Amino acid sequence: MTCLLEAVNVNKVYPFGKNSEQHVLKDVALCIEEGEFISVMGPSGSGKSTLLYNISGMDKMTSGSVFMEGQEISSLHETDLSQLRLTKMGFIFQQNNLLKNLNIFDNIVLSAYMAKKEDRGVIDQRAESLMKLTGITEIADKDITQASGGQLQRAALCRALINNPAILFGDEPTGALNSKAAGEVMDLLASINREGATIMLVTHDAKVAAKTERVVYMLDGCIMDELQLGKYEETSQLKEREETLAAWL
Repeated sequence: MTCLLEAVNVNKVYPFGKNSEQHVLKDVALCIEEGEFISVMGPSGSGKSTLLYNISGMDKMTSGSVFMEGQEISSLHETDLSQLRLTKMGFIFQQNNLLKNLNIFDNIVLSAYMAKKEDRGVIDQRAESLMKLTGITEIADKDITQASGGQLQRAALCRALINNPAILFGDEPTGALNSKAAGEVMDLLASINREGATIMLVTHDAKVAAKTERVVYMLDGCIMDELQLGKYEETSQLKEREETLAAWL
């Protein structure tokens, strides 16, 4: 498979006090292959969210390089990097971050309108298809105060996918959901991955990681180990995958 996004010797250092530093990432190397579904686990402070922010260009690394589709993106000007994130990357977070002054449908299509890559009619049709896929068609014209947490996270997923990103990043995307809603969102992500989407998630939840293809474990800013689980196909596989992951952790 093709390495879609590659991190090479990525370091992130924060000043800590007057005369010391905190090394949050230490020479991290990671290849995310095209079509892969990868999760990153580790204790609080291990650097997993920092890794996501740095390889996606949301934060600036101290040193190292990141390549996406063969292009070094870590050296791009911030304007070009912002455009790349808008058109080539999708993001979902623990909080849905939907805009309160827009209804659900407008929240989903906004970034595609901003990208100006396609006619609005085409964008609207894709939004409708994504809402149908995620089961939230009935709340298209609702305010975000009129939807459940699970529905809002599905809307955030639609928003992340509206520009057909090359890679989807998720930082604890099920962290604010109950177990039923979290399972539904993960099943949607697994289904999207089976259709060819590349996904990287940060999670502390073994039930979430069990539905991904590869699990990377971080500790003290370093990747310590990884576990290959293979594609998640059916719910009947889940218990065995969770047991394998629990034994590995």
